[in-house]
Amino acid sequence: MKHKSVADVAYEILTKHKKPLHFREITKELIKIRPLNVKEPYYAVNASMSGDKRFMRSKRGVWGLVKWKYKDANIKYSLTSYCLKDGTMFLTSYMRPFFPRDKNIIEATFIDKEGNEIEATVNNELNCIMGLKEWYEKKELRVNDIIFIGLIDYDRKRYFLVTEKETQVEPQDELGEKIFKILQEAGHPLTYKEICEKALEVEVKSENLFSKYINNVLKKDPRFIEKKEEVWGLFDWLSELKKLRLKLINSEDNENFKPLLQKVFNFLGFQTSVILEGKASFILVEALLDYKTYNLVVDGKVLDEKSKKIQKYEYWSELTKAKEKTKSDYSVIISSDFDYNILSEKIDENKVILFELRWLDSIIKEHNKLPFSLTNLKSIFLSPNSIENNVFQLFEKRKQIYNKIKLINIIITILNENSSKKLSLNVESLTKIINQKSNEYLEFGRVQEPEVEEITKMLALEPFNILQKTEMGSIILDFKPELAKERLNKVIEEMF
Repeated sequence: MKHKSVADVAYEILTKHKKPLHFREITKELIKIRPLNVKEPYYAVNASMSGDKRFMRSKRGVWGLVKWKYKDANIKYSLTSYCLKDGTMFLTSYMRPFFPRDKNIIEATFIDKEGNEIEATVNNELNCIMGLKEWYEKKELRVNDIIFIGLIDYDRKRYFLVTEKETQVEPQDELGEKIFKILQEAGHPLTYKEICEKALEVEVKSENLFSKYINNVLKKDPRFIEKKEEVWGLFDWLSELKKLRLKLINSEDNENFKPLLQKVFNFLGFQTSVILEGKASFILVEALLDYKTYNLVVDGKVLDEKSKKIQKYEYWSELTKAKEKTKSDYSVIISSDFDYNILSEKIDENKVILFELRWLDSIIKEHNKLPFSLTNLKSIFLSPNSIENNVFQLFEKRKQIYNKIKLINIIITILNENSSKKLSLNVESLTKIINQKSNEYLEFGRVQEPEVEEITKMLALEPFNILQKTEMGSIILDFKPELAKERLNKVIEEMF
């Protein structure tokens, strides 16, 4: 069997998802299928797609397939008497790229507004499409009437076909309002098919030309959000934090970007204010601690349409002056991505930290689960490690906390199961059982006796008191699991 290249696997992933994906998403899925023995897998996948003509970059870091570029095209065609008489349509130079040329005659399927399928043939030798006469008659078309043709799926040779009259759909603003009311009345997310059928007031089969207009409205109107693949809801239904994260990631101008960054730092527990230096404005971010406080001067910059990475920055001297005036510890620029090679000299000269938006987004999500202390967050900015490595280390420490919480739950569960068997468990035997059952507990590795002993000692003492340890070293659960966990939660709530 032929060994698939990185580009081949990436092509299959995009084909499966039927939409452009960020190269990081592609890489994460790809390495599960085809492990990469390289130091920089993200770079390897991105480079493979860059050098393959099947792929095209739709925006920064996001890749799609070249064959999709015709997908939303509408080719206008004026019918002649010959077309109506023979049920044909001549392939114009605009239509040619839509159809394969590998054979003289190709079978193709055309789908009309109602979702009806018209089986036709493409004759490359005669340079025309044949088999449309019945459809022309059904639509009562005349000479010089306009029809539109466009691509749905190049590989499956599926196309849409619609008359000019049928394209007189509602303006996008009105259609957006209609979809908004549909979702409001439903009160919960709807599938793409459900939205199409309610908006068009007809049953939608496999494909429908007008569903593409709805898809365009859903993607461009900020009132709508894709909850999961092919399921849409209202942006207003999201939590305030989720709204903030999405606005931050999708922000397209610096004027809106900076206030969003200010809200993020407030959420993380910092005090913030806006400071001015020359023509520039920055965010002063203060960690007000009783001991060893620290400050940041932060600027945010969004990418312009032409840039894939930040390659230049206008306010190096202003940022440095603002840092000196406020006696801040760090100066930080936040953006989606940076060209580190081009900026490295200025970074070193001005002692500035470049902070990628994806790292900040990960911190927001993790902070929402279990808040970081301001001291924890300071570790992100400490050298000599890179910012990305510092964020990784912070999350690794967080994993240790989660693992202790998981271990407590596992111990309570095992002790409860064991109580009916009336067997005595000490630290050694309890550790063995935990490790025997480790496969049952997802993402939980093997534990050592000292870890188990530390947890059981803690749970046997005030204020927890949910375990007993006998003189012989046996460990006994003093409550049913539900009550034990309830007591545990109450104690933690009271402590914090």
